[in-house]
Amino acid sequence: FLLSFVPMGCSRLFVGSILFGLLLPSLEARNLILISVDTLRADRLSCYGYQKNRTPHFDRWASEGFLFQQAFSEYPLTLPAHATMLTGQFPVTHGVRENVGFDLKSAQTTLAEVFRANGYRTAAFIGSYVLASEFGISQGFETFDEDFTTSIENVGASTDLQRSAPEVTRAFLAWLKRNQNNNFFAFVHFYDPHTPRPQGYDPEVSLVDRSVGEIDDFLRQNRLLEKTEIVLTSDHGESLGDHGEAGHGFFIYDSTLHIPLIIRPAGGRAGPDGTVKGQVSLVDLMPTVLDMMGLKSPASVQGRSLTPLFSKRTIRDAAIYSESFVPELQFGWSALRSLRLGRYKYIGAPKPELYDVARDPAETKNLYAELRSVSQEYRAKLQDFLEKYQAGNVAVKPGPVDAETRSKLTALGYINTGAGRSKARSIDPKDRIAAFEQYHEILNRLSERRVDPSVFEDLKKLNAAAPELDGISFLFAWAYESSGNKQEARANYQLAVDRQPDNPMARARYAGLLISLRDWGEAEKQLIEVLRRDPSDYKSRNNLAGLYQMTGRKPQALEEVRKITEMRPRYSAAWQNLGRLLGESGNWKEAEAAFGHATQLEPANAAIRLRLAQALRAQGKLEQAAREEQQAYRLNPALQRPKR
Repeated sequence: FLLSFVPMGCSRLFVGSILFGLLLPSLEARNLILISVDTLRADRLSCYGYQKNRTPHFDRWASEGFLFQQAFSEYPLTLPAHATMLTGQFPVTHGVRENVGFDLKSAQTTLAEVFRANGYRTAAFIGSYVLASEFGISQGFETFDEDFTTSIENVGASTDLQRSAPEVTRAFLAWLKRNQNNNFFAFVHFYDPHTPRPQGYDPEVSLVDRSVGEIDDFLRQNRLLEKTEIVLTSDHGESLGDHGEAGHGFFIYDSTLHIPLIIRPAGGRAGPDGTVKGQVSLVDLMPTVLDMMGLKSPASVQGRSLTPLFSKRTIRDAAIYSESFVPELQFGWSALRSLRLGRYKYIGAPKPELYDVARDPAETKNLYAELRSVSQEYRAKLQDFLEKYQAGNVAVKPGPVDAETRSKLTALGYINTGAGRSKARSIDPKDRIAAFEQYHEILNRLSERRVDPSVFEDLKKLNAAAPELDGISFLFAWAYESSGNKQEARANYQLAVDRQPDNPMARARYAGLLISLRDWGEAEKQLIEVLRRDPSDYKSRNNLAGLYQMTGRKPQALEEVRKITEMRPRYSAAWQNLGRLLGESGNWKEAEAAFGHATQLEPANAAIRLRLAQALRAQGKLEQAAREEQQAYRLNPALQRPKR
């Protein structure tokens, strides 16, 4: 099986060679821009035939370069897919198997590291926290522009943890203006088509298209297109209801694996139509761009360079592998793995699937039983692939996730709070898609505090549909607490922590409920257990400090609050609590410093300024105190002025 190319106006299919006219990598090329548009289906771009929306700037680059009709992702989640994109390795080798609990290890060689080692300026501009530097994607980048430093106590919505395409573009073009005379590699990540996409899917894609146009304008105006190779792709697609899945990550059908891939060479394509029909994937991207730039790929790279296509040569046959461990890691159900080669795609699952994707691209007719010999052949090929590439990474186990990271990823919809784990590995995800969707709908309603009697009916239905899930009692507890039924909430929280001792959110919420019930002893027990399992959980530590204060143990409270200010210096609540405790003990000088620190973190918080004024007055600093009071009343005229 060899990739093939159909020149415009010709009816003959040239199999065994790919004719791209006279195109060769530009001798002037000294820059590379790699743009990844998160959650972008190929079939939602007009250059891929979509009729309901126009994407003129994507289309322009496609018309000046090469459009790969059959490009696929190895994983329908952001972090694992980008790890493959930037290392040229399959997920079974680089080891990033989910967004939560995994990171790209420093031992891996990234695309940016290769460019930097060869004297290029390297920069990345990130659209979402899920690709934050703490997850290892920043390796090799001199500049890693990420604006997601907001502490989770200040996060009101997932939009606080992402940037729009115009914001990312402004940051990128500001950097490019300063560095356009240097050899550079720039990675640009747009997140807009991902949920919550308030404008709808197509409008968010159009927003990205306009940003692509803005980048194109800058490159043309500054004569950089002649010197810059451009690669535009996506990490994965979006189901949009196909196969019963609303989003992505659960299934590995082509709705979430088929991605756009557009390569615009420096100076543009020199031949006719550049439509490439053969099957390629993200693992091929790193060796391709290094080959385009005349750089050698590391020995660790497992993909193929696609650049032989540019000089009328063929590339080696290769199967396309994809996987999802979301069903297993989040719910305890079976993981999914697939292998695509030629016209067939095999999905390994408790109920295996085989599709003739040439005739049935929507994957509607499972041919596993009908074509048993083909199915067995592809099953064996998948097993051979895993034995070759998994490099000892047989066990898929996430690492610990600290409280802040867990909260941020939950806000983005990437983690299920541990409430769905079980030990039912024999359950096929196909038999649980309705439960999966219902689970996330309930979780969203609880997170948004949209609780009414129907939530309890839905929870009962979920329990009936997926009785193997251990964590439904946690959702019941959360719902009861939100509706004001604290006794039922307490009973269900206790059941939740008994069934899932390692569910940190269940235990932390349980402790908070116990504090509200003034059950100090049991609340302290639960908080200490939370902190034993995760010492970095500063919110639980703050609650423990509050408990100590309310039970007359101020020295212990002060000790815990000081620990929080050391580990989370941007956590304003800890500085406020420290100031209160110090003021109550008569240490107004240190209280002033603590309230001053909190004011720097929240300059528009009038209540903190009044606390600072109190500390200043207690030390006789009346003029400073008056200034802080005046500022507080300007910020919030509704505040009651004390009588003096």
